[in-house]
Amino acid sequence: MSNKDRGFKIGEGTDITIPLRNLLAIIAGVAIAVMGYFGIDERIMMLEHELEQAQQYIKTNKEWIENWESDGILPLDVEQNMRIEHLEWKFKYVGF
Repeated sequence: MSNKDRGFKIGEGTDITIPLRNLLAIIAGVAIAVMGYFGIDERIMMLEHELEQAQQYIKTNKEWIENWESDGILPLDVEQNMRIEHLEWKFKYVGF
């Protein structure tokens, strides 16, 4: 036999044999890998969504804190207090 005859040749007539046990193990391994991939992908997407929600919550709280005046009175509170003082003055001096 020459070196040409010993080479590995692939063609239309080439047969590949594999034991059924090994084939099932390969299929099971691929199935487990696919399930694992989609499980990890789902978990990553869920964590990204939770992160976006947390960032929105933090942004909202930051804006609220920035709008809060230093003495703890919001501009709407000032307007409300002015209206209450006006009503008190009306009842006290005008006599409703």
